[in-house]
Amino acid sequence: MPARVAIVCNDPKPSSPDRHWIWRSSGGSRISKDNFIDQCDRGILDTARVIASFLAEAGYAASIFPISDVQQLLSILHQDRPDIIFNCCESFNGSAAGEMNVASTFELAGIPYTGSTALTLGIALNKGIAKALFRTHGVPTPDFAIFEEPPSPEMARGLKPPLIVKPVSEDASVGIDAGAIVYDYPALEQRVRFVLDQFRQPALVEEFIDGREMHAALLASSREQLTALPVSEILFEDIPAGAPRILGYEAKWLPNTRAYAATIQRCPAEIDPVLAERVQTIALAAARAVGLRDYGRIDLRIREKDNAIFVLEANPNPEIVAESGMVIAARAGGLSHGDMVRQILQRALERSSNEGNQLR
Repeated sequence: MPARVAIVCNDPKPSSPDRHWIWRSSGGSRISKDNFIDQCDRGILDTARVIASFLAEAGYAASIFPISDVQQLLSILHQDRPDIIFNCCESFNGSAAGEMNVASTFELAGIPYTGSTALTLGIALNKGIAKALFRTHGVPTPDFAIFEEPPSPEMARGLKPPLIVKPVSEDASVGIDAGAIVYDYPALEQRVRFVLDQFRQPALVEEFIDGREMHAALLASSREQLTALPVSEILFEDIPAGAPRILGYEAKWLPNTRAYAATIQRCPAEIDPVLAERVQTIALAAARAVGLRDYGRIDLRIREKDNAIFVLEANPNPEIVAESGMVIAARAGGLSHGDMVRQILQRALERSSNEGNQLR
């Protein structure tokens, strides 16, 4: 009898231009609110449908469950009682912090699921904790500090501008745009105040690494072993002179912006093979530090002046929609989109059975 797979995802919520943080940011989008399109949550259901089709091709009975409240989630786990869950939940009721709580509910119900554990999801979401673990494990990461109040120059002593300011516990580049890069202490104080007021959480401040941005996608080749896929580079083409070269919210999610049009991904990256191997080695070390499982992506920068490599953050359960970075890297490594999806499920099945179920 085929395994019954529940594809659980967050029910996407439409964004309102008038309530979006981007308009209150000093570096926010200058496009008209009438033309505002935010794609951050729009692909979730499409991704779930594609996953369902790939799993059906392999003989699995796959059903999609968009969730928006606790009782609905509990009903899926206790009444439908799937054999395994393909976890596509990136948030819960619009809160990124809810992602780990959904996974912990799977664990309490005793139902195996794909991707990283609830603990890893929580660690990776809190950038300060993740970076502290990187340091403990010898993984290079930019110097940083966490501020729960606007800093004075004395409080920020030791951090060398330019700096980048982020909410400490958001993902998908929420809170990051051109205004997140600051070049002096008055601007730092202003941006930290913006993060505190807008997101109601501490601000992470780290040294901005001027150089090339690399993404290292990772895919488990066995229960114990993550493998690095070909390295991708984020190219910032036609960025206006003086604008920061960052993969911020606009570049990721707002298609009517110049930053979105000017940011592309190249995979494999045009990079010296020895340097690419170093990127992959450091990425795997970062993944081990936070406990990534099944698949993930590590974001890094290579400093222009000396080719030093720095890990920016770890991304468990990254997007696996068509043409996402994870899928592009898998394809460059010789795997189709469907093969990658089925391989992710296979790793979770192996954990749930001593014998290891085989793909059909």
